[in-house]
Amino acid sequence: MDDEQNNREALQAALGFIQEVSLPDRVAFNFMRWYAGVTQCLAQRAKTADIAPTVGFSGCQGSGKSTLVALMAKVMRAVYGVSTVVLSLDDFYLTKFARAGLVESIHPLFATRGVPGTHDLALLNETIFALRQPGGGGAVPLPAFSKALDDRTEMVHWRQVSAPVQLIFLEGWCVGLMPQSECELEVPINPMEAEQDPSLLWRREVNRQLATEYTDVFGHLDALLLLQAPSFDAVFEWRWQQEQRLSEQFQQDHPDKPDPTMSRSEVADFVLHYQRLTEHALKTLPDRADFLWELATDRAVERMWLTEVAA
Repeated sequence: MDDEQNNREALQAALGFIQEVSLPDRVAFNFMRWYAGVTQCLAQRAKTADIAPTVGFSGCQGSGKSTLVALMAKVMRAVYGVSTVVLSLDDFYLTKFARAGLVESIHPLFATRGVPGTHDLALLNETIFALRQPGGGGAVPLPAFSKALDDRTEMVHWRQVSAPVQLIFLEGWCVGLMPQSECELEVPINPMEAEQDPSLLWRREVNRQLATEYTDVFGHLDALLLLQAPSFDAVFEWRWQQEQRLSEQFQQDHPDKPDPTMSRSEVADFVLHYQRLTEHALKTLPDRADFLWELATDRAVERMWLTEVAA
């Protein structure tokens, strides 16, 4: 299949996808301009690999990475015939009950999901292993987490994917991130840290997790893709927009139940938990990424970078 035909089929798949999820046509053309080539490159890698590559897709909250990676996966399957699965780090959050245990044993700030230490990495590793099993042919359940309810959904609602797959995307806001130095932890980055973590217990445990279990996971990525936000201020606005969409979806699905999603002020408090590592990621992840897209405040791509290895 030549490149011109690939492009035609990729555009057709992209247009079909955005119709399914109710996005404007410009999203498809933006995909063709900035992301279609990388998708083709990854598809070629997957077809020649002995075991499914795991590709990290990192980006700040609300940057659009979940939608983009779902579109890339669709094009992988529809145009290149590569069986692809997307795993969101968010779906591997610990249950609310398990996080309550962290509150009791380590620090109250672990009640809030998101930072390293609040994910079930054992379950994530088991899932990746199962998806890669040669000759498996079995169904692999993929965990799901409800952000509106702040808890993992029941297993009966999990998707089932046939194994083995040819490519695995792992997307999340801190995917690929390395730990900070001890001296970087000492000065609080916001009032929440100053008031609620004066002894540095929370910061140090988050950093320890990042340096151990999370480094083990991220160290096995075969490539890292990055959507680079312009600033932390933009991240807050994106996260608030994300919460509004969650609210709309919840009210549509549960019209008779009270809306459990957050107000703007609650989102402002919520993102303080992420500020330290988000700003750390903005500074350090570009040097680690194989493919990098720099975003404007409206999420439009301003420029794209490829490393020598990726190119």
